[in-house]
This record gives sequence, structure tokens and C-alpha cells, in this order.
Amino acid sequence: MTQVQATAPGKLYIAGEYAVVDGAAAIVAAVNRYVKVTVDDENLRCENTQENLRENLCENASNRRKYYGIITSEGENYKPFYWSRDLDGNIFYRDDLDSEDSAKSYSYVLAAMRVVDAYASEIYAPNCNRNVYNLHISSELDDAKSGKKYGLGSSAAVTVAVVRALCKWYGLKLETSTISKLSLIVSSTVKKSGSGGDVAASSLGGVILYRAYNREWLEAELSLINSGDSDFDKLLHKKWPRLEIKRINVPETLKLLVGWTGSPASSAELVSSVESSVESSEKSTASFTYQTFFEQSEICVQKLAQSLENFELDDISSGFAKNRELLQKLSALTGTIIETPKLTQLIEDADFVGIPAKTSGAGGGDCGIAITKIYENNRIESMKSAWKNHGIEPLNIEIAENASDGESPENQASRTIQHRKDEHMKLADEQYSAYANSGFDSVRFMPNALPQVALEEVDSSVRVFARVNSSVFESAAAATTQATAADSPATAAANWRSPLYINAMTGGSVRAQKVNAQLARVAAKTGVAMASGSLSAALRDGALASTFSVIRSENPRGFVMANVSAGTSASDAMRAVSMLQANALQVHLNAAQELVMPEGDRDFRNWLKNIEQIVRECEAARVPVIVKETGCGMTARDVLRLRDVGVRAVDVSGRGGTNFVAIENARRARDGYSYLADWGLTTVESLIDIRKCEALKSNPVEIFASGGVRTPLDVVRALALGASAVGVAGEFLHTLMHEGEDALTQQIADWQEQIRVIMALLGCKTVADLREKTEFVHADCLGK
Repeated sequence: MTQVQATAPGKLYIAGEYAVVDGAAAIVAAVNRYVKVTVDDENLRCENTQENLRENLCENASNRRKYYGIITSEGENYKPFYWSRDLDGNIFYRDDLDSEDSAKSYSYVLAAMRVVDAYASEIYAPNCNRNVYNLHISSELDDAKSGKKYGLGSSAAVTVAVVRALCKWYGLKLETSTISKLSLIVSSTVKKSGSGGDVAASSLGGVILYRAYNREWLEAELSLINSGDSDFDKLLHKKWPRLEIKRINVPETLKLLVGWTGSPASSAELVSSVESSVESSEKSTASFTYQTFFEQSEICVQKLAQSLENFELDDISSGFAKNRELLQKLSALTGTIIETPKLTQLIEDADFVGIPAKTSGAGGGDCGIAITKIYENNRIESMKSAWKNHGIEPLNIEIAENASDGESPENQASRTIQHRKDEHMKLADEQYSAYANSGFDSVRFMPNALPQVALEEVDSSVRVFARVNSSVFESAAAATTQATAADSPATAAANWRSPLYINAMTGGSVRAQKVNAQLARVAAKTGVAMASGSLSAALRDGALASTFSVIRSENPRGFVMANVSAGTSASDAMRAVSMLQANALQVHLNAAQELVMPEGDRDFRNWLKNIEQIVRECEAARVPVIVKETGCGMTARDVLRLRDVGVRAVDVSGRGGTNFVAIENARRARDGYSYLADWGLTTVESLIDIRKCEALKSNPVEIFASGGVRTPLDVVRALALGASAVGVAGEFLHTLMHEGEDALTQQIADWQEQIRVIMALLGCKTVADLREKTEFVHADCLGK
């Protein structure tokens, strides 16, 4: 027997109810009551297709058997439901066994089965040939004994749990964002008017800021799929208009309190009632309209999200009060009862002891919520006692920080890392611009009307790391035809046939593994060196190692650079080198990113000491070390400090390319650090500052350049300003994600040729000539 299980949490709305349906932001929390789905193939029922028998048949007739799976639920009024497949593999159920009413009861389950089936077939899932299965649903969202329904979003949790379980069944290891989109697709096919906030919370866990996708757009996309003009894989990788899902990083000291009024409410009916009333009152001249409600709700939710992240209880209280006021006005405008007397009592009881409270969701009954600090025990107990006295049941519910209770803490942490890595890639691609404000446009060459060279004479190969502690390293072998080490993955100086390399990008998730594999194949075909993304994720979780080591698997003879943070220990740095069988090691500096990142590091006191120890360990192993910024540039002072601890190579990685400060700011609930988007030096400013430093002329450090490189001319400019080689990340990632692997291979080949053309145009036969013979317009400003 094969069996898989998956879970998904329920949800509660914190703020933004009603307006979220039309595209305003809302705050939704996942709660620690779960739906569990079990899928197995035990005791499948079978029948003879000719004789319509449900009993097992003799072995010689087994080829005529049709197997039936059974869907069951522990919920009240859910009957066993038998289903099978037709000759084309489509799901169907037998009218003589199951009524249409039963099918409607399992509408979300059947929709999830069809969507995941189609997606698994499209991408040739490892186990897509698995046929019929049993599916069992159990739920903690409601009280099974009493039949009480608490309004915790059962349809969304069931949808997510079924999608997650079937993906496991078919052997699909999908990112959380993909699970979320698949579940939103399923939900939209059953209930077209829903916002999807409940689905997003059940998919991601924790507290999220959510903005609904454009429903008309998704409906049109699904129509294209139904007509055969598109598919689910394409849809899942598209940017969905308006969709926004951001984690709000609430502190551990936040306590969510939930009270149930004893009156179940139908959110769908309440939302429908409001929508109908809004349509009939659109011509109203009243001062408060639905549009006013919509706009003020957006402002309120954004402020409240910031208050939750900063955990400012006074601001949370003000936000709850404003949200309550808006819902009361909406209730008066539409004639829909949102805040029932019991909910009013719940809020007043909380307010009396100084705890912010409000209705949750569509109102009309169900639950109210309150938020305070975990150590306010006296206030909490006083409020709960008042609730009980007024017939309100306190529920033992907390925020579910993770979307599944069936995972170990290690797996949960791994999934969080993978989600962050995928967010980085997505945001980096969205941030891309063909124009980069990296300063390269200010670097203008004096033309050479008489270059006195033939293109065939131009050699753009470079020898790198020759300066890296030559007393320790032996000279490398003679020049090779591509970016490789002379004999083994760990030697010193190396010869690259091109001054171009693929710089650090990604790793640490399933999607990142695919990208790294593609980049590695491109590097192998074009002969350029390649750096991995930060291996911190793999050092924490060995299961993620393959998302990086695929680089070496796909490019066994290429020059590969591993990448670790400056906070990494020397022993872990060597583990990273070993993981990739790396030829060199990048150590990245990203203080600005870490400080803006909600979950980032805040202590950088040991960075320089760590770097010194890493350099010593790597030198002993003949592995060159490059200390690399991540988009904020380096000053000559930075380089001198690094040189003093033994560093012999740096990558200035200046402002103008992928902006990790902006990326991390975009991941926050509110973009509170937008003013730091231009922090640091551009690549050109960094190169000029280093060129002008007299102390670095007598005892130089090898300089690599990256950050905002968009053209072969930018590469040549950086080389002429003193770089040994030039790294490109954002430009190449954009090409790969939008045009594919072959297009990137061609782009790099074109750049390699065009670099030689520009060198010939300047009359330079070698990269050394670029540094020594070229002249610039306004040369005094460029330190030359």
C-alpha cells in the first residue's frame, strides 16, 4: 500500500473584510486547527466493466477491471463517494451509487483532483501514472462532537490540504507559492466570487497581508487552458495581476485570542448581501459610499500591518477601532448585519480590560478576535471570564506559524528558507530594468580612429587569482580553452578564455535547483566561470545541498565558485567548497540586506575575524577567496581593511544591478525602507575610488566588478577601469526566465564576440591593453 498525508490550517481574518473581495488589502492569520487529508490505494473497489460486478474478479479477467476510489469525510452529512476514471483518464462518478448532492458536498475536493491531475500530467510528474486512490478527510476546524461550526475556513483548508496531498501522491515537490496558486485556481473554479485570502493563509501559514488576484484575468486564463491554448504550468509561472501575498512578521510575544458567539454565519451569503446592496445604492449621494469604505479600508489595513509587525498595541487598538467603524458604516449603508449583539459584547468585554478586539471575517456571528501580549495573564483571564458570563466561548486557538502541523521543525525551517529564496528570484525578476543606474553610461572612451589591430589578433582571455598569495599558491598550468582550473577543482591561478562570468544568483529551493542546472549547462557550453548563490541554506539543511551541487553535476570541468556569508565559520566555508567541489570561494557582504530583511541578522561584529579565518583555511587548501558585496559597492577603505586580514581579491558589486535592499523591503508588510533603495556606491564609483587609492597601487588587491552590467560595452568599461573580470547576474537571469536556456547561451556567446569587437575598436589586443592604453573622456574624473 502507498499512503501520503498532508495538512492545512484554518484561518481568521484580522482586518480588511469585504473590501478584499474587490482588490483592497486584508490581513489574514492561519490558526492551529487543521484539516488532514490521507491518500492511499488500499482496498480499492473494482468491478467488471461488462458485468457491472463490484466484487473481485478472477485473475484472467483482471484486464477488464475498473477500479473505484472512495472519498470519505468525518464531517457530519458527508456520505462515502465513489469515483473512477474513463478510458481517457478523466474523473467521473457513478450516478447509480452517488447523487449530485454528494458530488456538490465534495465540490472542492473534486475540483482539486482535476486541477492537480492536469498539472501532474503536463509536467510529467514522477508518479503521474498512478490511477485511482482513496481520499479521506478529517478536520479539527469544527467541534465534531457537538457539531459547532466556528467559521475557520474549512473549504479553503480542505482545498489546500487536498492539493498538497495529491502533489505528494504524484511525487511533486512544489514551492509554497505554487501550492498556493494551484489552490487559488481550484477555489476559483468552485466559487468565482471569493477573494482567496483564506486559501493564501492556509497555504502559507502565519499572518499575511493579502491582496486578491484579478478574477476576470484568471477566468480568461482558465478559458485558454480549457481551449488548449495554454496550460497550468504556464499559468503558475506567470505574474498574476494584483495578487499580493506578504508575510507579516509578528513577534512571538503576540497573543491572539478568539471568542465564538455561538451563532454560525455564512460568509458567502453575507458578502453576496453586501454586494447586492452596494449595486442598488451605487447612485446614492450619501457622504459615505462603498468606494469610500474601500479606500479607507486599504489605508486602515496598511497601517495595521505595520502596527502588528512593530507590535505597537496602541496603534493596533486604533486600527481595530477604525476597522470596526468602517464595518459599521458599511452595515448601515447596505442593511447587512455585520456586528451582532454578541460580537458587540465580545468587543466591549475586551475593551473594558484594555485589550484591542474586533469582529473577524464577514461577521453576522461566528468569531471575534482580540490581540495582546502573552504575559498579560490577568487581563486575559478577566476578559475570558467576562466572555463566558455573556455566553461567548473562548477558543483555544493560536496563530499557526507554519502551513502544516505534520512537518518537523527542521522541515518547516527548510520550507521557510525555500520560500524566501523563491521570493528573491521572483522579486529580482520583477525589479529588472534594461537600463541600470550603475554609472557605466558616464564612462566614455576616447575613440581610436587608427586601431592598428586585426580582430583575429584580439585575445580577451584573462588570468585570474595570479595575485592571490603567490607565495602560497603554485603557478597554474598553461592557458586552457575555457574557464577551468588547471588540474583539479582546487588550484590557485586560473585562465579564463573570457573576462565574463555568471555571478551569484540562487539556490536553496526546487525552483532554484532548476535555474542552477540551466545556468551550469550554459556555463559549460560557453566556457564561462560561474558562482553559486549563497550556500547558507544548504549548510543549515543538507537536504537542500542538491539545489547547489547540481552546478557541478551539470558542469563537471568548469570553473565554479561557491558562495557563503561573512558570518559563516571557516569550517562551514570549507564544507561549502566541498559541496560544489569549488575552484574558488566568494564570501558575500550584505549588511544592508540583512538589516532590511525582516528575519535578517543584526550583528556583524565578527565578520572581519571570520573572513580572516576563512582566508587562512582556504589558502591552505589552495582555494582562492573573493570577498564580494551584494549591490552596495566597496570603497578603497573597505578593500584596505580586507587586505589587512589577508584578502587578495574582491568583487565590488556596486549599486545599479539587483537591489537586495529593495527586494527585502518589498517582502516587508510595509515598505518602510524605500529611502534606502539607492544606498551605496555604483560599480563605477567603486572602481574609481579604488583606482585613486595610492596604498593599493603598491600592494594591489585583485578587483572583480559586477552590479548593473547590461551590455558588452559595460564589461569593457569595467575592465578598462581595473577589473580583472566582470560578473553578470540580473541580465542573464532575466534572459533565462523569459527566453530560456538556448537564448542565454546565445546571448553570452554574442557578448564574448562583441567584447573582442570593442577591444579591436579601441586598438587593444589584450585585456591588459585596455587598462594601459585606453583613454577616457573626462579622464581626470575617472582616476586615469
